[in-house]
This record gives sequence, structure tokens and C-alpha cells, in this order.
Amino acid sequence: MNPDPGGLTVHIDDRTVQITMTGGGDWSMPIGPLSLVDGELERADRPSPAQLTNALGIVADHFDDVILDTPMVAAAPSVSFSGRHALEVARVEVGSTTVPDGYVLQRADADEVFRTLVGESIADRRDNPGLDPDHVESIIGTCCVILAIVRRLDLQHAYVADTPTAPTSGDD
Repeated sequence: MNPDPGGLTVHIDDRTVQITMTGGGDWSMPIGPLSLVDGELERADRPSPAQLTNALGIVADHFDDVILDTPMVAAAPSVSFSGRHALEVARVEVGSTTVPDGYVLQRADADEVFRTLVGESIADRRDNPGLDPDHVESIIGTCCVILAIVRRLDLQHAYVADTPTAPTSGDD
């Protein structure tokens, strides 16, 4: 759990996203990387701009539902993404299967990973250092989940952890 009061832990599962606010509520969004791959992204080798826009949009819409339910979510002081899907984005960004403890994913780096991966075919994505072959297709959906939330909250960075924990954000 993200230790910051009011901080969000966003656990990305295959077909759902679980959001927990430290000291507050819990929400579940009925969308995850595999849902996006099977739905909006249509298992495309290279998703079209329209498919990517739709995938980002559906995640943003579900996240907006969470914010409508609890407006203070929009003011979360920090966000920690957790789970194997989130960890894959960090692995691609660092270019290694080993991600340092307390890893901070900068928004610009997340955007760059997204732009790079969506321009690659599935076969080319397999060559990315750090990317597990089991996530070659789902990584685009994972990027959509992370970026939709980061953009909606206008974050400059977020923590990424294998387990739902994050270091205290301190003075960001």
C-alpha cells in the first residue's frame, strides 16, 4: 500500500484495475491490459491511432467514474502502480529484468516507452530488453492504463512496484 496519506495504489491485473487510497476507499475498474488488447486494441500488430485513443479513453472514462465517486482521488499526492503488468513497463524503460527498489517512472519516460512500443510490430517488441515474452501483446494495454491515469492526474512521475507498496514521496 502506498504509505502517503491520500496516496493511491493502482494494482493492474489482467482484466481489472484495483485502486486503493491510503486512509480512504477502494475502487475497481472493469478494464485491464488484456481487456484492452481483446477490445479496443483488437490484437492489432501495430494499433492504429484511433485504437490507441479509444483504449486511453476507456481507461480515462473509468477513472473519471472513480473521481466522480470520490473527488479527493484527483488530489492524490502520489501514485504507486503495482503488479506484474506495471513492472513490465518499468523493465522496458530501464532495459533490464531487474527494476530497482523504489523505482520512479517519470511521465516523459512512460510516454517515450509508449511511443516506441506502439510503433513496433509484435515481432519487434520481442527484442526489447527487459520485456518478458508473455507481455509482448499486453504491454501496449498496460501503457494505456498507466498513461491514462498519469495524464488525468497531471503527474510528473509515479512509483512502480511488484507489490502494492511505494516509498514515501517526501518533497516532490
